[in-house]
Amino acid sequence: MLITGANFTTGAGIGFTVSLLVAELSFDHASPEGSNAKVAILLASLISSALASILLSIRNAQYKAIEAQESIDADGDGIPDVYEADDGTL
Repeated sequence: MLITGANFTTGAGIGFTVSLLVAELSFDHASPEGSNAKVAILLASLISSALASILLSIRNAQYKAIEAQESIDADGDGIPDVYEADDGTL
């Protein structure tokens, strides 16, 4: 099953919300442990989103390089050169 962006984002949002709910139910409102748990959850969310942004930027740069290579058609025959054999055949 392919995970689409919308499904992944929804799942991440649900996981974040459930983590906050569990922390809320596990500790008293005024306890330092409850506050520490909420801060830890928020920091983990920020760190994971920063790492995901870095990884996706690297991946997108690689895909752009591949797309640029696949779009070269030096002989102008309408078929990208990467898909042709050295002798010009498919």
